[in-house]
Order: sequence, then structure tokens, then C-alpha cells
Amino acid sequence: MADEHIDSQISTNCRNRRVKCDESKPVCGRCRSRNLECNPPEFIVHDRRSTRPRGTRPRQSNDSDTPLPILPSTPESTYDVFRQIQHAQLPDPEAALPSIEPQLPIMTEEVMDLVLKYQSGIGAWMDVLDHSSNYRRQVTRRAASSALLMYSICALSAKQMSLVGEHSVWEPVAGRFYGQSLRLLIHDLNQLDARYDEVFVATILLCSYELLAIPGPDYRKHLEGVSSLLRSHLSSITTDLDKASFWIYARHDVAMALINYCPTLVAASEWPDAMTGSDLEEDAVGNKVLWLLAKVIELRFAPPGSISPDDRRESLREIGTEIDKWWDDLPSISRGLSSGEVSEDGLSQLWFCVQSAAAGLLYFHLAKMLLLEEAIQPKDSDLMEGGYERESCVERLHHHSRGIASICFSPGVRDGVLVVAVNPLYYGERKSLGNKRVWLIDEKRRNMLHHYL
Repeated sequence: MADEHIDSQISTNCRNRRVKCDESKPVCGRCRSRNLECNPPEFIVHDRRSTRPRGTRPRQSNDSDTPLPILPSTPESTYDVFRQIQHAQLPDPEAALPSIEPQLPIMTEEVMDLVLKYQSGIGAWMDVLDHSSNYRRQVTRRAASSALLMYSICALSAKQMSLVGEHSVWEPVAGRFYGQSLRLLIHDLNQLDARYDEVFVATILLCSYELLAIPGPDYRKHLEGVSSLLRSHLSSITTDLDKASFWIYARHDVAMALINYCPTLVAASEWPDAMTGSDLEEDAVGNKVLWLLAKVIELRFAPPGSISPDDRRESLREIGTEIDKWWDDLPSISRGLSSGEVSEDGLSQLWFCVQSAAAGLLYFHLAKMLLLEEAIQPKDSDLMEGGYERESCVERLHHHSRGIASICFSPGVRDGVLVVAVNPLYYGERKSLGNKRVWLIDEKRRNMLHHYL
């Protein structure tokens, strides 16, 4: 019972004294030498119970003897890691440091189980706009020789399982791997130039964990660390894995911009040139419309006074033309094949040959709705759509909202696409048109969508 009591406490001693804890159990070395009660550190949404799935083995230590930077306090998230690392007591850059080899993961039954769940579960969302499936294939391949990647995968997989499975079983597992990953992230940030791609991937995985753990406006700050890391290496995004990581980050950034009604952290003008060219593969086409959506968001939620009304109006008109061209150039099969039957509320049954086509269409409908919303404002009634009357714009809003709902209800659309649908659904479900709130899909459909999403 004594050990159980210790495990239930929040760490105070080493953190408050701002010293590095050696994390020995049950009492760390610093607390033992000073006869202090030792309280182990707690990481974000970490369940301190020792419960783990049946049939799994206890975790094994994989700590490195290489000194870590002395941080002001124990980091509880990627945000803390990147914020504190700027003020950390890093080794003297003039000193000759030994090369630090990547730490190898300890493969256990538990780790193997979580990696398999990742590949068949949330990994599908990571790769929804990547036909090469870099996050299910290349990332897991590289994780075999990188403890940072392997434990980040395990943390994210366990976090997803805590939401769809037995929470009390999987939550402590998620917290444990998350804590290990944060410590390893600090370790590898010391050799960022040599391991940038692995650090970038791990940060993407851990930010995805944090999105599941703390959804909502506060999540935006957790993107700040990865956005600062990204900005410093934008010119070096050349490999397929780097590009895959960027586009996953871009989806996070766009989603959080929509939630917070503000521009993306990384401006659309800074995005890599991956959206140029004539590639008609569904993943490339989907990424291009995501970029166009980011440009719409940038103008829609621009800070007051940052752009003149005339320039804003002209820029929105130009982006609207680009989005219409995107649609015109889209192969008919990528628009979804309809069964020809339309429900009473105007929804069609669509079949998509590849899932990325459905994801791209969700971003298209959302971009059009944001433009139409702007068009029906009294001050900008003639802004878009070639001078359509207000009533026509409202009907077109209905059209695009039905397009979003049709994709969500179509057979064969997988969970990875439905995750993308959350933001478009929010805008497609209901809209405030002037002083009137208008429901764009009926109550029965709304209840069904809420059940599935």
C-alpha cells in the first residue's frame, strides 16, 4: 500500500528544486540522499495506476547514460519541451561531445500489439492523403531502430485505444509511453541537425496524441513547438517522409485555425512548393485544395487592419477562381460515383475508388462554404460567385453542406476520412445567416453523424 500511495502523488520535490531527477524507483537518488519523500513525475493526462492490458509484460528501462539538458521543470507536453529547451543548460558547443547513437526500442508483446493497432487504426488517418502510406510503412520501419519513434507510436496508439476501448486499461499505458517519448525527444533535440526527420516525425505523432488528449482551443499552443521546428527547416523538406510529415502538420494547423477563427501558424505563402505541378493523383490533388483552404482561412480570419478591404476582396475573388479551377480539373471519378438515388433531404450515395478523393472533396466543400459565407454578408454581397443574389448563395451553401453529409453517409468511407470530416461537418451542419440560424441537414441525419463522429 505504501508504494501505491507514493504512485498516487504528483511530483513536487525535484521539479520544485529545479534539479534533474534520476527517476530511480521507488525513491530517486537525490531524494534518498536528503531523506525526502519522493514523488514520481506525472505527464499530461497520465493515469498513475499500474494497470496494463492482460497478457502484456512489464515495461523495461531503456534510459541512456548520456546527460540530458537540465530543464527548468519536468516537461509535461511537447509545448513544454520546445519552450523550455530554449532556456536549457545545454552542453558547451565548443566541447568535443561523443556521437550519440539512436537508442534502440525494447520490443515486448505490448509494444508489438500497439504498433499493429497503430497500423490498422489511427495510422490510416495519418496516411489519408498519402498514397505511399509513409506513416504506416516508412515510420514503423524506422521505428525498429529508434526508441523515440517506437514509443511515440505506442503512445498515440494507446491513446486512441483509451478513447475507443477500455479507458482504464489503456490510459495508463498511453501516459507511460508518452512520458518516455518526451524524455527521448529532449535527448534527440541535442542532435537536431543529424536527426531532424526523426524528431519531426516524433513531434507530429506526439502532437497528434495531445490533440486526442486535450481537444479544443488550448491545443493550438501545442502546435507552436512543431511549427517553430518546421519553419527552421522548410527549405529542407525534400524527402517523401518529410513531405508526409508536413501535410499531416498542415491538417492540424488548418483544423486549429478553424476552431480559433485565426490564420494558420505557418502562413500558406510559406508552405513548400509541393502543391504545384500537374499531378492528378488523389493525394496530391487533396493536398492542393487543403492549401487553397488555408489561403481562404488566412483572409477570412485576418487580424483587423492587416489588409485593406479592397485587397481582401480581390484576393478572395482570386482564390475562389483557383478553387473553381481545381474542381473543373478534377477527374470525374475523383468526385465520387453516384448511385443516382437521392434521399428526401438531398443526400446522394457516393462511391470513391480511393479514400483520399473523399478527403479532398471535404476540404473543397468547406472552402466553398467559407467563401459563400463571406459573400452573403451585407457589406460584401457582390464579393464572390459572379454577383449571385443572396438567396442563390444560401442555396449553394445548402448544396455544399449536403455534399459533406453525402460523403459521411456513403458506404465504404473509412474512419480516416471521417476524422477529416469533423471540421467540414461543423460548418456544414448549421450556419448563422444574418440573425437567423439555419440547419442545413435534418435532425435525424445530424444525430446519426454525431453518433459516428
